[in-house]
Amino acid sequence: MKKTLHFVRILSTLAIALFSLAVLPAQDIHFSQFGNAPINLSPGLNGVFGGDLRFVGNYRNQWRSVPVPYLTFSGTLDNKFYYQKGRYDRYISGGVLINYDRQGDLELTSLQIGVPLALTIPVARNNFLTLGFTPAFGQRAFNTSHLTFDAQWQDCIFDPLAATREDQLFASDNLQYFDLSAGLNYRTQAAKTRTRVDVGVGLHHINRPNHDFWSSSLNDPGEVRLARKWSVYGLGLVQVTDNVDVLGQALYQHQGGYREVVYGMGMRFHLNRQPYKELSLQVGASFRHRYTDAILPQFEVNWRTWTLGVTYDVNLSDFTLATNRRGGPEIALIYRLYRVKPVSIFKSCPLI
Repeated sequence: MKKTLHFVRILSTLAIALFSLAVLPAQDIHFSQFGNAPINLSPGLNGVFGGDLRFVGNYRNQWRSVPVPYLTFSGTLDNKFYYQKGRYDRYISGGVLINYDRQGDLELTSLQIGVPLALTIPVARNNFLTLGFTPAFGQRAFNTSHLTFDAQWQDCIFDPLAATREDQLFASDNLQYFDLSAGLNYRTQAAKTRTRVDVGVGLHHINRPNHDFWSSSLNDPGEVRLARKWSVYGLGLVQVTDNVDVLGQALYQHQGGYREVVYGMGMRFHLNRQPYKELSLQVGASFRHRYTDAILPQFEVNWRTWTLGVTYDVNLSDFTLATNRRGGPEIALIYRLYRVKPVSIFKSCPLI
């Protein structure tokens, strides 16, 4: 009971600390189910899961009713490599990350391909520290055929063939860049229950890559740089009975002049705890605080080694005049693979 109260205090303290921070909008791509997009949240979460291999897919379709749609897809694969025979509590993780994002009428498109790498070591019994890096190559482009200018409106009629009378057009509609992110995660978990807590930080765009469409080439990077983004988070689960868990999560993100706070809670009900037939249902909600931005109800199904999470953003800000509170759906799908190991596995303390 004392251990459970200790974990509850950790969750409560973290939530209060993050809630007290100033809030303004965030500018990078983000997922409402940030706990189900771990490597995008922080490279320090690479390999932090029960099992040996994990696939994560995230899909988000936002503000289609405006219509200025934001479509985001992410796919990650991380795999553990144990560097000491018979020890499964220390390992190197490696994988692949692919992010695709398309925004607005000009179809501003971003593509990132990264190779997440991480090292996990035990620092005490049932306590683990993970340091991760994600080098990535990116590309951004937009559709110039959708651009219109004032001079093309003549006598209240739009003429797409009329001269634009613009002499400061983009030098390029396509740019490439190298991006680097890093993160640190601390995991503590109970020895005999499902209780666990992750706290950590991620630093994205360490090298501040070029994002200047007025540049003529990679040798002339221009003056527009992508701002660094800090992500500070806490993810926790407390087992309260044999069949019920309470979950809490909190996130603070800061990029340039923009800030975002998300926090929420949920409950997980275990309908079947028999090995290889596990089934649980989870319900909860989060609140994104950017000028009182959105409520995020969430429903999740966990079956064996599969997880399916669904959220829908309900807008609360002044933008509801355009969206009628319809932010958009988000779906997360996770699969974890457990490889067969020697009996000695039960003498170590792997992540759960």
